[in-house]
Formats: sequence, C-alpha cells, structure tokens
Amino acid sequence: MNKELMKQESTGKLGESWLGYGAEILAIFFALAVMTGRIYTLSYWNVFGLPPELNDTAFINYAIMSPNTAVASMFMAAGTVAMIVLFRRQPYDFVGDGSPMAAYLIGWSAFWVGAIAIGMIPKVNSSAWTTGTVGIAFGLAYFFAIGGQVVWVQAVLKRQKELSKWDKILFGWLKKVPIILVQIFFMVGLVSLSLWGIFDTAQKFGANEAKMMYITRPQVTLQLDSPKGFEDLPLVANSSGAASFKVYIITEAGGFLYVSPGVTKTPLQIHVRAVPVSRVQAIQYAVSATPIGE
Repeated sequence: MNKELMKQESTGKLGESWLGYGAEILAIFFALAVMTGRIYTLSYWNVFGLPPELNDTAFINYAIMSPNTAVASMFMAAGTVAMIVLFRRQPYDFVGDGSPMAAYLIGWSAFWVGAIAIGMIPKVNSSAWTTGTVGIAFGLAYFFAIGGQVVWVQAVLKRQKELSKWDKILFGWLKKVPIILVQIFFMVGLVSLSLWGIFDTAQKFGANEAKMMYITRPQVTLQLDSPKGFEDLPLVANSSGAASFKVYIITEAGGFLYVSPGVTKTPLQIHVRAVPVSRVQAIQYAVSATPIGE
C-alpha cells in the first residue's frame, strides 16, 4: 500500500515538473518571440523610412510576425530550460571515466561549430531560404553550442594528464571552481552571444524580406485626380485633367497610400511618396499569368 502511494506521489511530482518546464519554455519563448518580432517589424519598415505606427500590430501578434525568429526563439527557450533542469538536478556526468579525451574533442568541436554558426547566420543572405529554415539553423546551432560546452568543460575538468597550453590559459583556474559555477559561467556567455545573434538575425531578416517584397511586387499605374503636388514625377496627363504614373504600392495607412516610383541608381535608394487615398481615382494592374499545367 505504501509503495503504491509513493509511486502515485512520484508520478504526480513528475507530471507537475513537466508542466512547470513546459510553462517555463512557453514563457521564455513568448518573451523572445515578441522581442524579435518587434525588431523584425521595425527593421522591415525602416527600409522604406516609414514609422512603426504604420504597422498597427497588437502586442501579442509580434510573436508570429516572422516564422524564422519564432522558430529560433522556441529552440532557444527549450535549450535554456534544458540547461536550467541540468543545473537543478546536479550532479550530471556526461563524460564518465572511460575516455575523457574523446568527450573533450567531441564537446570542443560541437561548441565551436555551434558558436561560429550562431555568429555567422545573421551575416548570410537568407532571403532565398525557405520560410522557417533560418530559425531551424539558428536553433540547431544553439543546441550544438550549449550541449558541446557542457561536455567540453566536464571533460577538461576530468582529464588526468597534464593540461595543454591553451587549456591552462582557459581552464587552469577552473580546477578550483565547482563545476556547476563553471557551467553557469559558460551558459551566461553562450546565452548572451545567442541573444545578440537572434536579435541581429531578426533585424537583417526584416530588412531582407522588405527588399524582397519590394522587388517582387508588380508595378501598377496609379491614376490621380490631378498632377498637383506630384509635378516632379513622370506623370502622363489626359484630357480630363487627371494624371497617372507607374509606382510600386508599399502599404496603406491613415488615409494615405504609400508608394514608390522606383529605386534611384545613384545612390541606391527607395523613394517613398504618400498619396492621399481621396485623390486616387483608379489603380491599374498588369500581372502576367501562367496557364494551368505549365
């Protein structure tokens, strides 16, 4: 009877633990996703020189504004909570006494592969990548780095032979420090690097998607009631006094239609004009269509 009761209590505590871990992952994910979504949005509209107020987005919607930053945020949240769980349930020994040198090489390689990837992903032109793959790549790099640093540090502290020159410089002092403090030190450094990486990635991806949107948008013919106020543009007037010109439509907000006549060659800039919606008489699209089956 007592064994059954203890088993039920143990199962209940385990269920509560997993619920707690899930809540922590969701909390960290939501915080990261909202911050990166906001950075993405600001970067997106900054390409056109438009204020953030033009994108009237509810606070919670920033979490799903960019699939890539949302996926990366989920990876980071899961990895961070996993490390917290490891710290709470010390001691954990991933190295063992068999071959600390092999674990050292594996952990060292995984850490630097992940850390370098975290720093390089924001610098790669990812505009042609499939939606979500940037976030997956960033998340996998984070797991490589955070897992590798645990194994690497444990292996360094357990190696029996004389430390190498670089090990002495980097880790010699760690022999006198509890391993949990060492891992916390490395985790804080890795999380800081990852935050910089994911925020930088969100900024660059927002700018890239804005440019791709502009390039792929069809050019339209915008007809105004008169050329007044737009005399500097290559307008085509008709007999009724109306005028038309070719533009790319960016967005509509606050009673204005924000358009761009094109990219200037020197310097390479996107010029944006605000056209009152009340003055727009017609918008003519010329979109090419591919027959079904081709």
